Amino acid sequence: MRPFPHVRLPILLATTATLLAACGGSSSPNSTTPTPLTVAQIQARYTAAAGHYNAGEEQIATTENAACDAGSATASLKTCQTALSGQRQLTITYDNALRAIPFSGNAATEAGRLLGDDAAIEKLLEQAATAPAISVITTVQTQVIPLLATAAADATALRTAIDLPAPA
Repeated sequence: MRPFPHVRLPILLATTATLLAACGGSSSPNSTTPTPLTVAQIQARYTAAAGHYNAGEEQIATTENAACDAGSATASLKTCQTALSGQRQLTITYDNALRAIPFSGNAATEAGRLLGDDAAIEKLLEQAATAPAISVITTVQTQVIPLLATAAADATALRTAIDLPAPA
């Protein structure tokens, strides 16, 4: 005996319509515009995002140096892949935090440049984290290293644009 497929479709459509109505935003023109953040608030948000990234990166770099060096006695494909995956995830988290900050003017330009460079890094880290051998990871890392230097310069330019000193 077959279920009644013609009954499921109206139920599905009604459920979808209900969800869309519940999730839809107000179209009223009375919506208030969010108050822009102060320079101090933008600096604090950026500093928190960068601090989280830097702390995580320090731990990951230690693991990468030990596990991803093909000539090292501690080289381990699995550990290296895990570290690279962690670095990618850390970069994504940092970038998401930057996207949540309402930069304007030159800071928005610099943030966009940094996010673009980080996107390229994330793509390469994904390739490295799924590579079948440490020798392949080494090849991918030769592409990542110059991008990391560029991203660091971008981050310094962003810090300057929001009136923060360069990191020590």
